[in-house]
Amino acid sequence: MHRISLIIALLAIVLMSGCSVMNKVNPFPQHIYSSAPSTSGSDSATRAYAPKTKPYRVMGVTYYPLKSARGYDEVGMASWYGSDFHGKKTATGERYNMYGLSAAHKTLPLGTKVRVTNLSNGRSVYLTINDRGPFVRGRIIDLSYGAARKLGSVNQGVIRVRITAVGSSPAPRTSTTVVATRADRFHVRVGAFANRDNAAKMYRQLRAAGYEQSRISIVNSNGRRLHVVQAGTYASREQARRVLDRLKRMFPSSYITT
Repeated sequence: MHRISLIIALLAIVLMSGCSVMNKVNPFPQHIYSSAPSTSGSDSATRAYAPKTKPYRVMGVTYYPLKSARGYDEVGMASWYGSDFHGKKTATGERYNMYGLSAAHKTLPLGTKVRVTNLSNGRSVYLTINDRGPFVRGRIIDLSYGAARKLGSVNQGVIRVRITAVGSSPAPRTSTTVVATRADRFHVRVGAFANRDNAAKMYRQLRAAGYEQSRISIVNSNGRRLHVVQAGTYASREQARRVLDRLKRMFPSSYITT
């Protein structure tokens, strides 16, 4: 009898232990309680771009052209390019004519017609954006030799100009396919310096202006060590665009990268 009582007691202990373990197990699927954001949204989806505004990558940097040039008006530095590129294909696929009236711009839609004014002498010229560039810090447009002559800037090389969008031409004939690309994060890049002190100075200016997400990152480009200053990182291009629009007043050469 004592032996039977002992067996019953042991069974009771085992059952109580089993119930305790089961009470700690979540009987429902884990994802029901998950608060993690879904990855099936826009971050993981590919996006389609029109030929004249398709993104492109140069020296490790991806550029996202504006969807529209409507209202575009900017002041900055302009350079010009000539015989080294004469006869070579531009971003639109047409041949570059150094004596014509055209220009290269990093983010205006290809085919955009602009008025460029030399702020030192008041001369203006109307031309078409048919190429990409200039990829030199501090410059916002690269004029054809013909355009530079009309503006009186051939001898100066680099001048301060005002660029105003006035219209557009049809999409490039050679770029008829829609290009898909993906970007998970968008950065507003303000400058890149070989000298860290210069980068730190710009970083402090950004912080003082209220851009708390600003940071300095180090990259290697063509064997050069650069200190890249960013005003922040954003989940969508629209967010980055709003920040860029505000930044343009202080840092006109800023642009969006991924």
